[in-house]
Amino acid sequence: MGGRLSTPRGPDGLMESSRPTPVRRTINARTLTMPLAAITMAGLLFFYSRTSIRAAKLNAQKHREADGGQISWRNESARRHGMMENVNSKGLLQEALMAERKKAEAQKDGQLPITGEVEGGGLDAGKLLEDAKKRGR
Repeated sequence: MGGRLSTPRGPDGLMESSRPTPVRRTINARTLTMPLAAITMAGLLFFYSRTSIRAAKLNAQKHREADGGQISWRNESARRHGMMENVNSKGLLQEALMAERKKAEAQKDGQLPITGEVEGGGLDAGKLLEDAKKRGR
């Protein structure tokens, strides 16, 4: 609500203000705690999000493989209600953590193509028909 219009008098009665003293930054535990905590939380959030996304992808892949190449919501519902055998999801977190290492080792051994293209990636119509007949559709 309005600043001063005049400068206060100094101790000697003149209208001069003293020079401001420079602020010296000291490095101690108090000044380092907040940036260190922020960096730690960001690292943990990054690690958790990457791991959970990778685990979800592996889980979806296992369910896809159990259903014969495509996720069947009918089979998924039957699994969740105990009418079908569950897909083995033990060790999913460990697989998610070691996925990059295993992929690099497989590329090094020549088992996976390095370009990222998957051999035989198309759908085989004959296989899909056989799977549908097995399921009674």
